[in-house]
Amino acid sequence: MPIREGGYYNWEGTLSKSKIKWFPIFTNGVRSVYKKRFSKLLFATTSSLFFVFLIALYVSSKPELRMMSKLVKMISSDALLFKTYYTNGFLVFMSAMISVFAGSELISNDLKHKSISLYLARPLSKLDYITGKFSIILFYLLMFTLVPGILLVIFKIIFTGDFSAGLALLTKSIIFPLVISLFWSSLMLMLSSLSENGRFVKIIFFVAFFMTQMIAGMFWGIFKNDNFLYISIEKNIQQFGSFVFGTQLEFRAPGWISGAILLGLTAIFLLVLSYRLRKVEV
Repeated sequence: MPIREGGYYNWEGTLSKSKIKWFPIFTNGVRSVYKKRFSKLLFATTSSLFFVFLIALYVSSKPELRMMSKLVKMISSDALLFKTYYTNGFLVFMSAMISVFAGSELISNDLKHKSISLYLARPLSKLDYITGKFSIILFYLLMFTLVPGILLVIFKIIFTGDFSAGLALLTKSIIFPLVISLFWSSLMLMLSSLSENGRFVKIIFFVAFFMTQMIAGMFWGIFKNDNFLYISIEKNIQQFGSFVFGTQLEFRAPGWISGAILLGLTAIFLLVLSYRLRKVEV
C-alpha cells in the first residue's frame, strides 16, 4: 500500500446501497461486538449450557447409559426440559451479561461523540436508528437462546424419533426467548440512552438487575406474600417460562402476569428511549 502525504486525496473504495436503511448499522455493530476483547470467552461460556443439555438429552433417550442422572431426572418431560433450559439462573445471568456486553455503549458512545445528529441527518429516521441498534443486541441474545432451543427440539426428535410434540415445543421455544430478548434489549438500549458514560450504564444495569431480586426477597421475607416476587426480573422470567411451557409455577400467583409485566416494561423502555432520542434530535 503506497505511503500518502498529508492532505486530501481521492477515496478509492466502493459504495454499496442497502434497501434496508438500518442494516448497515446492524452489520457494523455485530462485527464490532464480535471483535471486542473477551467476546469469544463470553460466547463460549454461554454456549456451554447448550452442550450440557444436549448430552443430557441424548443420555435420557438411552436408558442403558447411566450418566448425569440428576439432570436427566430433572428433564424427564419435554416441558420441564425446555423450561429448565431457558429459565435456569445461569442462562438468565449470561443473557444479562450479553446484553451489557453488546449494548451498553451502542447509544452512550453516540451521545459522547455527538454523532446521533449525524445519523439522523442522513436518510435515516429515528425508527431506523433504533431498529439498527436494537437488532444488534437482539441478534446476540437470540443466537444464544432461540437458536440453541430450536436445535434442542431438532435433536430431541432425532434422538427419540417422536414428532408428536415437535411443533408445540418449537412454537414455545420461539415465543419465550423472543419475549425475553426483547425485554433485555429494550432495557439495555434505554439505559444506554441515559448517559454518555458506558461504564455508568453497565453499573446501573446490574444494580437494577440485582436490586429487584433483593427488594423482592426482602418484601417476601417480611410479608410472606408471593405477589412481591413480581418485583424481581429473574423471578418474572422464571414464572413466565413456567407459564409458557406448562410446568409448575415458580410461586403462587398467575403466570401470565409475569409475561404482561415483561412486555409492559419493554413498551415503557422503548417509549423512554424514543423520548430521549427526540430530546437529542431537538
